[in-house]
Amino acid sequence: MSDYLEVEEGIPAFELGLSEAGDEGSDFRTQNDPLAPLQRTNITERKGAIDIRCTGADVIHGYLKGGEGPASLIVYEFQFDPRKKARRIATVDIEFVFGSNSGKEPEVLKISPKGRMTLTPTAQTETITKGVEANAGGNVFGAELGGAWKWEKAVSRETKDATIIVGSIDLKGRNYGASNAVSWTLLENETAKTGVPAHFRTAVLLSRKDDEEFYSTFKIRAQVDLVSRFTRLFGSTPKDDPILYDPTLAPTNKLREYDVNSLGDINLQELCVVAFTNYEP
Repeated sequence: MSDYLEVEEGIPAFELGLSEAGDEGSDFRTQNDPLAPLQRTNITERKGAIDIRCTGADVIHGYLKGGEGPASLIVYEFQFDPRKKARRIATVDIEFVFGSNSGKEPEVLKISPKGRMTLTPTAQTETITKGVEANAGGNVFGAELGGAWKWEKAVSRETKDATIIVGSIDLKGRNYGASNAVSWTLLENETAKTGVPAHFRTAVLLSRKDDEEFYSTFKIRAQVDLVSRFTRLFGSTPKDDPILYDPTLAPTNKLREYDVNSLGDINLQELCVVAFTNYEP
């Protein structure tokens, strides 16, 4: 794997686990506990120029409606915290891909947030002045006349910007069949330069064909701004272990009590959180 990933306009991004050379925690890999490998809560944790954490807030196995149609509801929680002065996380891309080694692959039915949402919109007025300078001269009765004049035009316009979150249900690794992946992108308000939200909670509803174990792989990358210039973050950390799920396990019910027989009736938006400060629930 290369030291960094090149993205739009050559701006370097780092994949989860990469940090500035020498940062403590840059070689840390999140693994499944050999004694309890299923449904680990700590999906990933990285410390360096910035802290990035992802945890499994809730995992609920049950049914879509009226005790029929096996389903699983998974809630993920993210924290993004600059750890050094003048750091700002400008963009974050998150991706989960679901699969199964022993049974049929689960299908992604619903996610939240989904589509495009905007937060903290800002507006500002810009004035653009355009000018042309020319020399004015002539000959009157043999006398040379000279001088300069300048023509200017001022145009005022209002520009708007906002923090943007985009969520989608995707198809990864093949070009046929049901959707097996989800992704979210967080973009800062470029005008206000406030960085991405520090606390982000998402929800995924899966449809299953059986009660066999399944897994998800996890990928995240970010762009970090350092005093208005993007910095390269280095490292060669191995990828985190896949998260293993067992549909026979009891619901975690950390955030609330769920009706396991009708997971399809749950309003996923009620589980989501987007905030610019982290807090303990």
